[in-house]
Amino acid sequence: MPSAIKHNEELAPKGLVTILVEAQGANEAELEHFLWKTFPDNECFSSVGVSVPLPPSDGIPHGGLIGVDGTLLWAGNPLSATKKISDLIDAELVKVKKGWGDTAEARKVRAALYGKGDLEAANTLVAAMAEGQERTALQAEVDARYTSAKNAIKNLQEQGRWLDAQASAKTLAKGVAGHEAWTAEVATILAEFDSDAGKAELAADKKLEKAIKLLRDKKLDSAPKALAAVVKTSANTKVGARAAKIQTALDTPLK
Repeated sequence: MPSAIKHNEELAPKGLVTILVEAQGANEAELEHFLWKTFPDNECFSSVGVSVPLPPSDGIPHGGLIGVDGTLLWAGNPLSATKKISDLIDAELVKVKKGWGDTAEARKVRAALYGKGDLEAANTLVAAMAEGQERTALQAEVDARYTSAKNAIKNLQEQGRWLDAQASAKTLAKGVAGHEAWTAEVATILAEFDSDAGKAELAADKKLEKAIKLLRDKKLDSAPKALAAVVKTSANTKVGARAAKIQTALDTPLK
């Protein structure tokens, strides 16, 4: 886990996604308790139960690396293949930046789409391609990426991560600039953050971020008080619910 968290901290901005999977019988609150207490700097995704397409294992630790095209590149004990994992990650992140595929057109589209996050540029490149199976597949990929980015913003809002959601919405707005329909849709999303409810969520999230910083600095006397204050003053917000979830996790003893 320390290695996975370190990789994620260094490489997530370049495109690495790290998922920590609990498969030893702990529930969600116990997992949250363990992560906050043991790895307060963790920014990886986490999940209870096996939710990633890896082959089964008889032991722990067990991990795997899935490439940009969905191919399983490696699986096994991460402690036995540290350099191999790093090399494979580096190679995949080059693909994120430069694109991948059997043709120059496909590589250019994916470099714009994933490497630069420029959905409109990717869309324009696809539109300039000759009609055919590859163009149809790439257009579907661009459209799916846009839909995924929109859904991610909604998911962040539901999770009480409104500051992250706002940052993602602003990034998406830049990525779709020039596409009339997409720009209009994203403008509607951005307007939610300027509503009274949105401002309340953002204000609560700023307070929660301060409490989380106290947790990460291992100030376990003041952090619970800061969390309790967010729960009390933001009871009817998504952020308040998130604060309450963290509070519950911290109060949940490990079995």
